[in-house]
Amino acid sequence: MTEGKSVKDFEDWYVGYEIDGRDGCLSTRGGLSATGLALVRRYDDFKREMDARCGNFDKLERLADGQVVSEKPDLPNVSSGETAGIIRRMARNLVQHTPNVEIVSKFDDDKVRGIFAEYTLKSKIIGSDTYSNDMQQNLFASTKTSLTTGFACVVPILLQDAAGGWYIHYDAIHYRDVFPEPGAKDVRQATEVFVRRYLTRGEAVALVRNQTVGWDIAALKTMLKTAPLNREHQSNSASDKKRRTSAEGYEIITWYSSSGQEFLTFDGRSRNLLRIEKNKHPLKLHPVHFLVLEKDEQQPLGKSQVELLFGRQEFQDLMHNGAMKLWYRNINPSIIGYGGINTVPNLSPGKYTQVSNPNAKIEAFEVNTQTLMQYNTISQANLGSMVNLVGSADQQMAVQAGGGMSATPQGVEAQQAMVDITTNNYQKAIESFFSHYCSYALTLYFQELKGVKKVEVTADTRQALLGAGFDRALIDDDGILQIDFSELATEYFVKCVPGSLVEMEDEKQLRILNQLFVPLSQAMPALAATQDIEMLRKMSATMQFIVEREIELSGSNRSKDLQSILTTGKRSAEALDNDAFEEQLNGLDPMVGALAATASSLTQLQQQMQLMAQTQAVILERLGMGTTESPSGPNNPEEASSTGAESPATV
Repeated sequence: MTEGKSVKDFEDWYVGYEIDGRDGCLSTRGGLSATGLALVRRYDDFKREMDARCGNFDKLERLADGQVVSEKPDLPNVSSGETAGIIRRMARNLVQHTPNVEIVSKFDDDKVRGIFAEYTLKSKIIGSDTYSNDMQQNLFASTKTSLTTGFACVVPILLQDAAGGWYIHYDAIHYRDVFPEPGAKDVRQATEVFVRRYLTRGEAVALVRNQTVGWDIAALKTMLKTAPLNREHQSNSASDKKRRTSAEGYEIITWYSSSGQEFLTFDGRSRNLLRIEKNKHPLKLHPVHFLVLEKDEQQPLGKSQVELLFGRQEFQDLMHNGAMKLWYRNINPSIIGYGGINTVPNLSPGKYTQVSNPNAKIEAFEVNTQTLMQYNTISQANLGSMVNLVGSADQQMAVQAGGGMSATPQGVEAQQAMVDITTNNYQKAIESFFSHYCSYALTLYFQELKGVKKVEVTADTRQALLGAGFDRALIDDDGILQIDFSELATEYFVKCVPGSLVEMEDEKQLRILNQLFVPLSQAMPALAATQDIEMLRKMSATMQFIVEREIELSGSNRSKDLQSILTTGKRSAEALDNDAFEEQLNGLDPMVGALAATASSLTQLQQQMQLMAQTQAVILERLGMGTTESPSGPNNPEEASSTGAESPATV
């Protein structure tokens, strides 16, 4: 808690507050109030603490980027890059998909609001097409950062696009720009956190021009009278300075609190208050999230995997650069001359140099290559130690590195078991982080946008909402929905499906079902020869169930229609009614468009349905029963289309 009263108005930040009538700039008398001074001092204290903890993080970043940390003046200074390779492989192995998520809220039994909440989560928070929120890449980058420095900081920010739509931005914060409460062991338990960002001059001008609500326009105008500064960068590495640019920007600091007080943003140079933002989370939680793969019980930053490899990578680079220097000396040796030589020798191929002194002698200086011959053995042993130390790399790298484990099946299996354990632990940490992030972001979205608003959704979502009972009177002629966000303003919990970082749950089920279908279809003719009618019926029912489940997992919003066609030979009345409404909105047949969009994913399904029909026909013929219609519908997909049904075979 800050000293004095809480800041509700901009005037509370100062002893005296006036706006200059000539230019609209801020004029303060007496400086900051006791409350303002107290919070600024806390920022300085928090920053000193964090700067001390992150003192060597720039070296860890360079190792993760494949750069030499300790440069030697007489060596090539080229990193062998093992650490960079290990970290990238680990991140790629950990994040192969954007996780599947499930929403848990009080709307579990309210299908309409549940469907819209799911649409909002996937399109406005996780979605990648409209708002460039490529969540898989975001998670990959955050995972790589966490492996490097021990943590990755992310803040969900509500932004508005040019068309007026709102979305959640995945705001990744650099480790030098976040300052949690000293003594806190987990960032979620910290009562206050400072976050530093940089505004470009153009962004600050836009805030003033648009008279953005929540910002002190007079303070922004005062800030714009000064020139932006170079962003803080504390690395002294010559190569690092050459590689990076110090973009100019205005330093602004935001104070986030979980005590129920407003979030405050002030100018880092003048310390003038720029913004007051109400904490709208129902539980008054702050929005700062840390991705920590390996927890440190004493502080919230976690443990760095790159730091574990630091000394071994330095040794690896020293060996690598020493070997390069020896190799270069061998192919381009120094020349030694004995006796008086009256000219500079020409050492180019095929050139002749005459020496007048009969006692003179010219020869190459030989370098001892024994160390060079041992380089590969020593390097591989050190690499094996690095792989074993972090306990996570792909199987190929582990085998190549050795590290005390043989390349025999038993050795490979033991290595892979170690990799799997580490990977599973880290994936659970990512899933937990993503769950908390999405929960906060979804809760924030509906809390910020209270009231009735017009929302444009996809045709698929509109169909799903209509099927769940959404009032058609709330949809205009352009398909725009009227949504009361106040009814959706509650706390949400988003749960990640375990294991979906590597393989999506739907993909996993589809793979297993496809594996089951093939041997079942192959076994049917042999089973028919036994004339075991009961077993044949069970096997046929199993195959039909597999096809129905694959239809459901196909990702098509028409899965219910396809199941209805499979079982009854025709579509449901509800689906036909909704299609008529969509046709009225769009002026086209939505069934054709929807099925065409998923045609490629249903190709295999179509083939399976045909195979199942053919198999059943063969079985019935072998049994002397002829081709008859099964109780669940036509055996021939073409039969369905002949009765007016829309068969998947026509996709």
